[in-house]
Amino acid sequence: MTGSEWMDLAVLERKKYNYLNEVMDLSQQMGGVLDRGDEVSFRMLLAMREEPLLHLRELEETVRNRRKALAEEDQARVAALLAGTAPEGRDENTFMEQSGKARRLLERVIELDRKLNRRMAGPDSFYKN
Repeated sequence: MTGSEWMDLAVLERKKYNYLNEVMDLSQQMGGVLDRGDEVSFRMLLAMREEPLLHLRELEETVRNRRKALAEEDQARVAALLAGTAPEGRDENTFMEQSGKARRLLERVIELDRKLNRRMAGPDSFYKN
């Protein structure tokens, strides 16, 4: 795979991180307004959070298509890296750094969403215990 193909994938992972960061920020604000009991602000923030989530969905489709367009051996290499194989070279390392940052932030977003959902829905939470 060429360096520019790796950089293209790394840029997509960086965009994913940026959208996730926006979701995290809005989710944290949602937690703050829940603490104050401000339901109107909560609903407004919830609606605002939808936009970066939609962008994330579109971006995931772009990532899938970009990976499908790679040669089979390149697809296998990307899959191996994402499964834990050590990167070789600067381009693979850059891709893995961006991918790792996005993955870690996604885990934090999911955990915060789980907490918010449980606070709002109680036993009817989407996240069952």
